[in-house]
Amino acid sequence: MVEGKLPADEQRLAAATKRAVQAAGGLKVCEDETKVSDSQISRCCSPNHRDSISVRDAVRIDAIGAGEAGHPHIINAMAGLLGGVFIMLPEPVTDDRCLQMSVIDLSCELGDVSRAISEALSGTSDAGTEVSPREAQAALDHLADLDRASAKLRHQLQRLADGKSD
Repeated sequence: MVEGKLPADEQRLAAATKRAVQAAGGLKVCEDETKVSDSQISRCCSPNHRDSISVRDAVRIDAIGAGEAGHPHIINAMAGLLGGVFIMLPEPVTDDRCLQMSVIDLSCELGDVSRAISEALSGTSDAGTEVSPREAQAALDHLADLDRASAKLRHQLQRLADGKSD
């Protein structure tokens, strides 16, 4: 039964669930792994149904889709609903190349934030020179990616500062 549009936060969680299910290989794969029916999982992916995936099933579905861009989709969305970001701990620093890649990631994410805000403020954007809600959300999504890249670099540097380079 369609219940109507959910609040924006719940719609983001439903969209993240849908992305995670797709990254995991689809409804059937997720049903087999979680023992939750594909119709129930489908409702959890809908912006029109209040059903939400359990934390246990979110972790399992996100784990199946590991390696896909945006992973872990559901856990990232849940953290965002609480005003935070989820950070995957990086592999131990094995050489200077790891740090270089982290700095490159950080620079790319900062560029994405800058570009999103610049485009939103341009006269040709959705709301002219004002930032629309859609544009603000896009910039916030890029900021979450920047936060993750920064935390990853911070974690790597802290391990080096603590003498743990393994």
